[in-house]
Amino acid sequence: MLWQSRLTAYVEGGRERLWSAPSRYGRAGLAARRAMHRALRPALAREADAQRLVARVLAEQRLDARLAAIVDDRAAAADSVAVETDVGILLLHAGDEVMTPYIVEHRRWEVAEGAWLRSVLRPGDTVVDCGANVGYFSLLASRAVGPTGAVVAVEPDRDNLRLLRANLWRNGCDNVLVLAAAAHDARGLLALRHNPTNAGDHQVHAAAAAGDVLVPCMALDDVFDDTTVQVVKIDTQGTDHLAIAGLRRTLATSPAAQALVEFWLQGMAERGIDAGAVLAGYRALGRPLLVLGDEGVAVAATDAQIIEAAQAAPGRYINLVLGPAG
Repeated sequence: MLWQSRLTAYVEGGRERLWSAPSRYGRAGLAARRAMHRALRPALAREADAQRLVARVLAEQRLDARLAAIVDDRAAAADSVAVETDVGILLLHAGDEVMTPYIVEHRRWEVAEGAWLRSVLRPGDTVVDCGANVGYFSLLASRAVGPTGAVVAVEPDRDNLRLLRANLWRNGCDNVLVLAAAAHDARGLLALRHNPTNAGDHQVHAAAAAGDVLVPCMALDDVFDDTTVQVVKIDTQGTDHLAIAGLRRTLATSPAAQALVEFWLQGMAERGIDAGAVLAGYRALGRPLLVLGDEGVAVAATDAQIIEAAQAAPGRYINLVLGPAG
């Protein structure tokens, strides 16, 4: 606070000034100033020590993250394959039967989503990648926003995190911050359910079943506070609307932001979630809803058209764009 900085400067102005400089209030003012100095100097010294400690811890955390990335990079070689893609060389899960074989063959992933992201991202943007997996879209965004931009990659699965951090390290993506958690509507713990053949289909649930792993979850509003974001990409296997709910405040302070979200009928139905209610919640944000086409172009649609398109799509899911507010 301003008053704290001014008071600190005043108290730290020097014993000679405090003890010798005349006060406009005379002897009484000089005595009061000396008393204030005696009372505040210990507290301010402790505060300065605490600030130095915080700075040191943060520096150590950044170093730990870099060292962890190097360790992850080395450990990943045993159960991963390195593939040259259109965003850089990626380490992919060797046992994955969906994402890995597709990228090995095509050298890219989810063409429509990638085309849309490339069309809206600008240098200096702040981007949120929820469900970052091994980092394909985090790398794409990192390249697009450049050194003046920032990417927040959110991923709860331990094995995905290992490859994600390694891929960011190997490709020099120093503008990406990794959050090891699930994007949700509140802070807490969720049960992460693994898909043994598809590392992109791990899902979080409120109730745990046999084999599930507890992972932290958070509302990303708690991370961004009043920070303006430009682009949000969410692919969280049936809980995309909850990730959006946890970003309500951020989106309200970022009216020009756009969000790409997966709309998966089966994933919502399995959780007892009404698809129409999800769409109503999106529209309550005051943003237009658009369906993302195969070429990466988003077209406005009604709720009925959105649900019909999802029902007709392979896997019963499509991608929606929540456009700029107003």
